[in-house]
Amino acid sequence: MISDLPDDLESEILSRVPTKSLAKLQTMGNTRLVVWDSSTGETRWIKPRTRFRNDDYYGLGYVNSKSSGHSFKILRSCYYRNDQKQWVAEFEIYEFGSDTWRVLDYFTHDYGVFSSGGPLKRNTYWVAGDKEMGMFMLYFDFTRERFGHFPLPFKSFNREDTASLSVVREEKLSVLHQKILEFSNEMKIWLTNKIDETIELSWSNFVLTVDYDKFNLPSVVNVASFLLDEENKVAVCSDIDVDDENRTRVYPLSHLRFLDFVGRLMD
Repeated sequence: MISDLPDDLESEILSRVPTKSLAKLQTMGNTRLVVWDSSTGETRWIKPRTRFRNDDYYGLGYVNSKSSGHSFKILRSCYYRNDQKQWVAEFEIYEFGSDTWRVLDYFTHDYGVFSSGGPLKRNTYWVAGDKEMGMFMLYFDFTRERFGHFPLPFKSFNREDTASLSVVREEKLSVLHQKILEFSNEMKIWLTNKIDETIELSWSNFVLTVDYDKFNLPSVVNVASFLLDEENKVAVCSDIDVDDENRTRVYPLSHLRFLDFVGRLMD
């Protein structure tokens, strides 16, 4: 494995890889973080302050600067057991302008994060939860460098429930939820109202209910991500196969068949 090589040798190898291959290589090791600018095709490899961990989660955002426009930042957060079997929380900010990390030591980590981050405007959002409030919408404000939270349109205190987050047209958030332990055949998707930098998050009246029996689909219990077409009320979700975690299935939920990850139509 490339992640077993010395850092200097790994860097030399990766520096010679064509840009089009970087997206595949970024998941091969746990010592490198790469950021890709989709508008220019440029990439930046970011070295850790100490090390990256497999259970890290990240947020990407920016603050407005009068001199240089957007000043981008990365939030890195991790919650793990150290060598003494103690739980340790780490929070760090990476500044693109200075190419440096700094530690945020004024946070605690008493919640779980259940979804990938969804960057929207200047903030990043996640589905998170704790024993007291159940699931909620967690966000990080990169201007104030503070966490905050909003209520979700559903109540859940079950960590086994499926919950996923998606950004819609770079102006709204949608959240997907399924009750796993209740063996529900339904999946529901909610949508926020339009979000800008002056209006707080609120939920619209849009609710899309997906009935697996109607679509002749097996239960989708491991949704990794999804996309929502608000106008046509169609969702496409990717589901990690329970029996084979290396296999991802893609379900266009307006049809009676589904796609595997290479796009081959399946019966």
